[in-house]
Amino acid sequence: MEQWRKDACDRLERAGYLPEMRKLAMMLCAPFWWHGEDDNGQYRIFHNGTICFLNTGTRLIGVTADHVYRKYLADKARYKVFECQFGGSTVDPERYLIDRCERLDLATFDIPSVLVSAAGSSVHHPPQWPTESVREREVVLFCGFPGILREAKDVKAGFPFQTFATAVISVSPDNITLHVDLPNLHWPLHDGEIINPELGGQSGGPVFRVVEGTLINRLEIVGFIYEISPSLVMARHVSRIASDGRILSTGS
Repeated sequence: MEQWRKDACDRLERAGYLPEMRKLAMMLCAPFWWHGEDDNGQYRIFHNGTICFLNTGTRLIGVTADHVYRKYLADKARYKVFECQFGGSTVDPERYLIDRCERLDLATFDIPSVLVSAAGSSVHHPPQWPTESVREREVVLFCGFPGILREAKDVKAGFPFQTFATAVISVSPDNITLHVDLPNLHWPLHDGEIINPELGGQSGGPVFRVVEGTLINRLEIVGFIYEISPSLVMARHVSRIASDGRILSTGS
């Protein structure tokens, strides 16, 4: 990254702009995690993904990747001492399931507002549903809770949040493809420090565009992460989810 861009990012970090964007993004989602006793009777966290909460104007829903939900179901069937949480809220996700699609790797849930509050999160309210489709070269934020950073203590856990700004490199009816260049990524005010490169656990996390307003800037969701590699992040369009939470297998 050019030095002038690094300096600009550092200024935005010192001014509090970037921290506020990160804080806002984090409030709109939560770790989807489960824990219990393994085959040796030892307590551990089995796995985690990310779930985000939004109000489509018709329904308050939670969205994650279907492979996260599938892993949860498999572990629940295997282990006898077992508990699942959205953030700080203990839940049985199957009670709230609206729809799921293995091909699109999406799962949706009917989320009571009290559950969002108990999770320690807030609800995203897009001005319309679906939001305007993302465009190639548009700069977006993607975020979530990487599993490698989590810390377990008894039945409590800490889930550090990571968010990245990057460019959309391609858009198709099925996919949003984001470029990730971690070796050359600038971490504001942390020159010389190594950014966590293991992003597993962000599956199900949101992709936001930043909408600049006259008085205030806001985030607007455009996609949901379903696959992460060392150089690419793949996401599904919000238009794949109807306002009532049903998953649309066809569309754009």
